[in-house]
Amino acid sequence: MKHILTIAFLFSLTIIFASSVYAEQKYSELKEYSVTYELSGNSKGTKQHASQDWGRKQCWIEKSVMTVMGNTVNKNEKVISEIKDGNQLITTINLDENAGTEMNNPMFASISKGLKGKTPREYSEQFMKQMGGSVKGKKNINGEECTEWTLMGGAFTCITEDLIAVESGANMAGIEILETATEVKRNDPGPQGICDKGDAKIEKIDMSQMMGQ
Repeated sequence: MKHILTIAFLFSLTIIFASSVYAEQKYSELKEYSVTYELSGNSKGTKQHASQDWGRKQCWIEKSVMTVMGNTVNKNEKVISEIKDGNQLITTINLDENAGTEMNNPMFASISKGLKGKTPREYSEQFMKQMGGSVKGKKNINGEECTEWTLMGGAFTCITEDLIAVESGANMAGIEILETATEVKRNDPGPQGICDKGDAKIEKIDMSQMMGQ
């Protein structure tokens, strides 16, 4: 379970990488784009990702099945991350149950400190280096040229010149997860409703109290 949580954290970097600083800043070089990913390895399925408002809002829907040591976990989940009123609000919805949670990112202040005024490229490079990242080389993922970064804990990602992750993965303790972009649409806000909560029942969680802050 510890390794699964670690992998989940690495894949949550999209939330922090793309939208954790101040609301007036741009965190993407594109006003909007969408990406369709194929998931492979221990987790198989698809993920539809949308970036809106210069990266201030990130939304995705993942439909997957993870198999680890004979145990299977099904996921049909929507995540919405948005900079709002000086906070980063993260909403996670179980689409099968039409219910989810909403919380402010308690790490928002510490991550954003000192990053105000940086360009998306400056911020992304600084963030990668903070994660122990180093450039491995160039790759081509389904027609998209990208720079591959190796990160801590056996993780890696490949980023295009306009800062779209077209491949991300992790391999820890025999658990392998890979996200590969099969379609990239620039100047596209993503499927209709991908950033909407709909009528889902949302429970608000105070992560600061849970973390003892």
